[in-house]
Amino acid sequence: MSKDFDFTTEYTLDKPFFAECYDQTSQPAKFPQAYLKGILFLIFGVVLLEFELLPNGYVGWFFIVLSVVEAFSVYCKRTWWLWRQTISSSRGNKVTLQINTDGVRYKSGKIDRQIAWREIDQLEQSELGLILHLGKQRQYVSKSCLNEEVVAFMVEQHAAAKSS
Repeated sequence: MSKDFDFTTEYTLDKPFFAECYDQTSQPAKFPQAYLKGILFLIFGVVLLEFELLPNGYVGWFFIVLSVVEAFSVYCKRTWWLWRQTISSSRGNKVTLQINTDGVRYKSGKIDRQIAWREIDQLEQSELGLILHLGKQRQYVSKSCLNEEVVAFMVEQHAAAKSS
């Protein structure tokens, strides 16, 4: 690719984009680990009630109800995340995505973020987009606004940054 490669596109932060972003970047919940906190709350609440460790059972019932809420939050994680994004102030904003030899740049409203190629630990391709791993963070770029040349350029730039 040439040194003066520059690709710019725009997309809207809407519910379909947020759903794609979540589906492509989220880690599936594993049964025992995801529900461990809820299970511990349940056991603690039952122990408090069964052995009458406190003068009244309100605290025991509180932990039992808390375990149900915790299990429900794991079960409805996607719905909750999508709802929070769709009511956020960024919903409906246009994002300008610029990809060049310096890196990837997002501009939307008050947010202007530049990610250099050397900052990207891993560039993972999913079926619908690219996931940029930045330490524990992940940024998602949908292939719906990219063409094959840009995807190839991104893979090439990331490989070059990691080899140097």
